[in-house]
Amino acid sequence: MSGVRDSGHAGRSWATRLGARLGHTGGPGTGRVSGLAVAPGLVTAVVEDGAPRPWTVRVELPVLSDEEWRRAARALVADSDAREELLDGELPPDADAVFARAGLPLLPVGPGEAHMGCDCPGGPLPCGHLTAVLTELGAAFDAEPFLLTTWRGRDRRAVLDAVRNGPSAAQERDPASDGIPEDFWGGGDLPDRRMAGPAPAVAELGRPAVSVRGRTLTETLAPAYEAFLTW
Repeated sequence: MSGVRDSGHAGRSWATRLGARLGHTGGPGTGRVSGLAVAPGLVTAVVEDGAPRPWTVRVELPVLSDEEWRRAARALVADSDAREELLDGELPPDADAVFARAGLPLLPVGPGEAHMGCDCPGGPLPCGHLTAVLTELGAAFDAEPFLLTTWRGRDRRAVLDAVRNGPSAAQERDPASDGIPEDFWGGGDLPDRRMAGPAPAVAELGRPAVSVRGRTLTETLAPAYEAFLTW
């Protein structure tokens, strides 16, 4: 493994860490949450509290770019413990620490990064509806941690595929060899490049006017050409 594992993170639930990042105390909030959905960059849910209509809560988070996800995949592959857990289909409990070592966020870095809102008239945020949704969201992350990567822009399948297809997935290879066919350096028989007839390329010269010691240029070059083909 590269670096030192963040054992403190591994012992804390995703819900606890999410709450710490967003300043959410984990209280139950107000109302009943339904329709919780996690998509790239956006969490939505509705909350019913006895009002004539349900309230809609949104929590927006910037997604990582393609290049940032490539960096994240390299970091996950480079960490042998994280890679092993991912190859078993599990998100490592300290995946946020692995991301952080690559200079990337998995969880929100703070309340300022996540744009949170509720369409209720309840005044300053967080309202009771938003609190209820954050509590449900933390529980959802504990039940299915890959919802975190989905929120950042890559679902479970995309993350696992990136790790399985990483440079260390099938075998440890020199990065300089990436993109080169596996049998490139394997040798093997070369195709027979000789052609029928004596020195056909020389014959194409015809009968030039130049002669060397009484022999035409074609007659002079033909033995050298034949020797080159059979070398």
